[in-house]
Amino acid sequence: MRYLRDRIISFAATLLLISAVTFFAVNVLPGDPALLILGTEGDPERLASLRQELGLNQPVLIRFAGWLTGMLRGDLGRSIRYSVDIAPLIKNALPVTLLLAVSGVGLALLISIPIGIGCAVRHGSLFETLSLVMTQFGMALPSFWLGLLLINLFALRLGILPPAGYTSGASLILPALALALPRAAVLIRVVRGSVLDALNQDYIRTARSKGLPQYMVLYKHALKNAAVSIAAVSGVQLTQLLGGTIVIEQVFGLPGLGQLLLAAALMRDLPLVQGLVVTSAALILAVNFGLDLVLLSLDPRLRYE
Repeated sequence: MRYLRDRIISFAATLLLISAVTFFAVNVLPGDPALLILGTEGDPERLASLRQELGLNQPVLIRFAGWLTGMLRGDLGRSIRYSVDIAPLIKNALPVTLLLAVSGVGLALLISIPIGIGCAVRHGSLFETLSLVMTQFGMALPSFWLGLLLINLFALRLGILPPAGYTSGASLILPALALALPRAAVLIRVVRGSVLDALNQDYIRTARSKGLPQYMVLYKHALKNAAVSIAAVSGVQLTQLLGGTIVIEQVFGLPGLGQLLLAAALMRDLPLVQGLVVTSAALILAVNFGLDLVLLSLDPRLRYE
């Protein structure tokens, strides 16, 4: 409970710090936010109206306190370009990004765990050598380039999957695969190294001396102890995808947080950019918090520490 209390306090303090940095970076550093949004050719009356709408006639600390209070109530302000509240825009885009990120990491785990275990069991074999060569190649593949190849093969040539847009769950298969393959290459090496290290431990030799089947030795003992490293790397990859799917969402035309952030930046919608940055930061912090709890459940030594 003390650990949970400390983590919750750290979560709240970090989110408050990120909110403050984001707010002041958007509202203070660029100069006049209204002039940045409308440009130097903006109508003076429209500039004055926008300054009034953004509350720029008030001191910056009062504006920050008001924005922070509204954020605690779920009110992130109003989009300048869309002329609607920001919270519903984020609410509509959030499920797409979450599904895409979780699907990408899930596919990466499905691919990497059996191949990584196979490399560890067949250490020094041709299978391990070829797998490591392929992982080296896979880690060098840019996700957006891989996405274009997948669109060309499965959508344009074979016609079995949609090339772009978001109409059903099938629309996420190709982008999730484009994200999963480079990450699976990393995870294969992590699984191989962790399982190989576990197989050399004394408790594995004891399990084998008891006559336990090979699958039980691998999955109940070796993989269970290797799960800490696998979960840690998978959690890091998930946080990276939650904040870094902009390119893939643009390639596949997915209406997620990444595409919304790109549109907001291009249209100079500073309130929307501000809300999206804070939302992404909160997501990443929440995933890190959940990862800490998973690692605590997997490794009793962390609880003792």
